[in-house]
Amino acid sequence: MHHHFITELLGIKDTHVDVWDINEEENYFIVELFTKQRKQKCPFCRERTKRMHGYRWQSIQGPAFATKEVHIFLRKRRYICTSCHHTFYERLQMIQRYQRCMASVQTTAMMHAAVSSFRTAALVTGVTESRVLRWFDQKELTSSKVLPRVIAIDEFKGDADGKRFQLNVVDVENRRIIDILPDRKVETMEEYLKSCDTGKVEIVVMDLSRAFKQAIRKALGNPLIIADRFHFMRQVYWAFDGVRREVQKELPEKDRIRMKRSKKLLWKSWTTCSENQKKKVQQLLEIDTRLKEAYDLKHVMDTWFKESDEHNATAGLEACLEKLKASTLDGFHRVARTFKRWRQEILQSFMYPYNNGYIEGVNNTIKVLKRLSYGIKKFERLRKKILWQQEVKLVLKQAHKKEVRE
Repeated sequence: MHHHFITELLGIKDTHVDVWDINEEENYFIVELFTKQRKQKCPFCRERTKRMHGYRWQSIQGPAFATKEVHIFLRKRRYICTSCHHTFYERLQMIQRYQRCMASVQTTAMMHAAVSSFRTAALVTGVTESRVLRWFDQKELTSSKVLPRVIAIDEFKGDADGKRFQLNVVDVENRRIIDILPDRKVETMEEYLKSCDTGKVEIVVMDLSRAFKQAIRKALGNPLIIADRFHFMRQVYWAFDGVRREVQKELPEKDRIRMKRSKKLLWKSWTTCSENQKKKVQQLLEIDTRLKEAYDLKHVMDTWFKESDEHNATAGLEACLEKLKASTLDGFHRVARTFKRWRQEILQSFMYPYNNGYIEGVNNTIKVLKRLSYGIKKFERLRKKILWQQEVKLVLKQAHKKEVRE
C-alpha cells in the first residue's frame, strides 16, 4: 500500500512499475524503481515476447516535492524477440523515449509555459529553461484550415522575426483564435486565405484598413464586410482631440494646463455628465469657437451612434455627413470622407451583432503574455504560445465545469 501511494504521488500510471527503495538526502529524495516482467510487443516484427535479455539502470528526474527534487533510478528491462531476435527496451508511460525526466514533469512544464514565462515554467518544475524551450519547440500544434461563417481580423504589436506587427484571425461566433499570421501584408493575408477552405465564410469583421479590405476582396470575392464600431467612431474623437490640441497651444500656461487636464471630461458624452461637469464643459467651450464647434459635431455623431439601429442608421448618417461637410474644421472633413468611403461597411455594423470586441480582448491577452515573457522574438514560438495558451485555458475551463457539475 505504501509503494502504491508513492507511485501515485509521482504520477506513475504504469501498473507494472513498483518501488524498490526510498532514501531522503538533505536536498533531494532518491527513489529506486523496478519493473515486473510481462509480455512485450516487438517494435520490429510486432510479435509478443517475454524473454529477457538484460537490465540497465536509468537515471530520471522526477517532480519536486516540498522544495526537494526527486531523483529516480529505474531498473529497466531489455527484451529479446524470439521471432526476429532483435533486442529492445520496454516502453513506459512514465518516461518518453530519449528523455531523462518523467513525462509528468514535461506536462507540468508545458502547462506553466502556457500561462507564464518559460523561465517560470522551468523554475516550478526544476528543469532548465533551455529544456523547456526545446520541449515547447518540438510540440506540434495545428490550426484549422476550414474557416467559419464569421471571422474577424486585426493586427497586434508582436515584434517577432523583425516584423513589428502580426495578424490575428479569430472565429467571432465561437470565440476562438483560428491562426496567427507573421505580418499584416496584403500578400501574406491573401496567401493564407487561399490556403484555407473559405466556402463557409460569409461575414468578415475588420477595422478601417484598406490593405485588409483589398486582401479580403481578392481572396474571398465579395463577402459581407462589417466595420468595427470602435474603429470608425474613434475617427470622430481623434478629429475632436486635434482641435482641442490646436486651441490648447494658443492658450496661456495656466489655461493650457487646465485644458490638458480636462481631456477626459471633454471626451465624455454630454448625456452622461453631471450638472457640475456640464458647467465645467461649458466654461471650456467658451474659450474658443472652434472647440465649441468640434464639441457639437462630436455630440451629434455620438448621439447618432448610440440611438441608431438598422432602421434609422442610414438616414441619421446622411444627416451627420451634411453637418460634417458644412463644418469649417479640416479634421471633421477628413472624418466625412472616411465615413463616405466606408459607408456600406459602417451601416452593416448596425444590422449585424458582430464587432471586434473579442479579438481586441485577445490582443490584450497577447500583450500580457509578451510582457510576462519579456518579449518573444521568434514568430513561430510566439504563434505556438498563443495557440497553446488557448488550448490549455479551454481544458482548464472544461475541467472546472465538470467539477461544478459533480
